[in-house]
Amino acid sequence: SYKALASVEAVFHNRMDKSAKGDIILYFKKDSVPPGVGYGSRLLVAATLQAIRNAGNPGSFDYKTYSLFQGITHQVYLTPQDYVVQPGVVQNSSKVFLFQSRIWVVSTLKKFIRGEKEQGLAEALLIGYKDDLDKNLVQAYSNTGVVHIIAISGLHLGIIYAILLLLTAPMRRSKHLLLPRLLIILGSLWLFSILAGAGPSVLRSALMFTLIAIGESTAKKTNIFNTLSFSAFGLLCINPFWLWDVGFQLSYAAVLSIVLFFRPVYNWFHLPNKLIDLTWKLTAVTIAAQILTLPISIYHFHQMPLLFLVTNFIAVPLSSLILLGEILLCALFFLPPVASLLGTILRELIVFMNSYIEGLDKLPFATWNLLSISILQTVLLLVFA
Repeated sequence: SYKALASVEAVFHNRMDKSAKGDIILYFKKDSVPPGVGYGSRLLVAATLQAIRNAGNPGSFDYKTYSLFQGITHQVYLTPQDYVVQPGVVQNSSKVFLFQSRIWVVSTLKKFIRGEKEQGLAEALLIGYKDDLDKNLVQAYSNTGVVHIIAISGLHLGIIYAILLLLTAPMRRSKHLLLPRLLIILGSLWLFSILAGAGPSVLRSALMFTLIAIGESTAKKTNIFNTLSFSAFGLLCINPFWLWDVGFQLSYAAVLSIVLFFRPVYNWFHLPNKLIDLTWKLTAVTIAAQILTLPISIYHFHQMPLLFLVTNFIAVPLSSLILLGEILLCALFFLPPVASLLGTILRELIVFMNSYIEGLDKLPFATWNLLSISILQTVLLLVFA
């Protein structure tokens, strides 16, 4: 089904229209949405709203509380008989451009990458579009500790930032081009962030790289703790409820954990070979990130992936390579033979990564389930990590 966020304008109750304000979640069957229904469409819905409830399974994610802090308390599942499309649309021109851009990216990936499962992962990896993701595949990624690679975050923004630095490097030679270079980098970073859905983790990363880019262009070093604090404060000023957003918590915990613990973990071994040392660096980053994110993850999801080192060791560099390939594919869409070749290569890489993750997920010791810790225990684990 398709999931959509809708703003309520009025409620018909006791044969009277009453103005109302708030957000609800609408679910549509994929094969039943009429053409033209999309962003800005106005619907007259004749269906009973359902209060959002948890699944009721022991140790399951508290989706009700999560939705409450997003300002959403009700949802409705719609069939074609439950609504009528009203004339007129309510649209913002900038949002229309962004939605159309997302649709173009999705259609381009579908055109050149074969396979529904592979297309779904490619869309999520590049712009965070998750409507086509296979649910069983997402569960496998979650169970093995690599679900973060299909959630747009610092990893994706870091790759985009590195590409932008490389492309604009010649502009550094002229002082007159430093400001245009900075504007190109910042504009591209924020355009990608908004295109990717502008979630808390994306905005955090965009703010961080904005400050880093400004510092780099003025030849001034930025303090990572100040950058983290400033970005968190800025985001919470926009929406204080993001403090209870799981993605927000995990995103900041991961970055802070890497900053604090990467160097001590990396210093465990001193390896003379450059390739082996690079491999150990990637492993050390993965270990460091888990130190502060693990207690939060256990508190919310009540499980612990036991194979996260093995899975991240392959999935992180491979997903980065796939992301680069997708950006190149979209840039070369006007050369169908080249784009088709890239699409074929990307499909094989995605098939390999999916098979690797799903294979490890089938192992009996892949995940430690039914874990339960209190808020106090979570805080103590974070403080004494």
